[in-house]
Amino acid sequence: MKIAKKKPVLQHLNQIFSLNVDNRSNTSLVPTYRQWRQWIWQTCKNSYKRANIAILLCNEDEACQFNHNYRNKNYATNVLSFALNEGESMYLPDCSELNGDLIFCPSVIEKETADQHKSVIAHYAHLTVHGVLHLMGYDHIDDDEAEIMEALEIRILHQLGYTNPYIQDEY
Repeated sequence: MKIAKKKPVLQHLNQIFSLNVDNRSNTSLVPTYRQWRQWIWQTCKNSYKRANIAILLCNEDEACQFNHNYRNKNYATNVLSFALNEGESMYLPDCSELNGDLIFCPSVIEKETADQHKSVIAHYAHLTVHGVLHLMGYDHIDDDEAEIMEALEIRILHQLGYTNPYIQDEY
């Protein structure tokens, strides 16, 4: 018997949430498909009835190229978010579907976790929540926006069982 038949909640989730993951990086130290789904859905489920998200994991050269082409910055960054409806009004009452892409650079993420003494998976969870909030229209350009976005990240990560990512361990 298929898992979806045994678990109607999973069957329903598969109908309302589509996730595609493409790992073109040179690492296998990445979250599981199940972890990605859990983090993304926990972030957007209260604001959207449906979600279609694609995740791309790429090497530093490719991540640098994306960052250069779309943000005019000549370095690889940990995560980039591309909302399908970016630039359109995302706060209309009938906007019930979240569509977008998240691009991760595992080598940058692994360097950050080593430098910050963090768990790789916990850092991926944080960056995933952060990226999805960007897809939802949140930003951190000014201090007020950053405060709102960080508070949401902390709350969602707490719900997922992770600690506050903004508290630095002292060594």
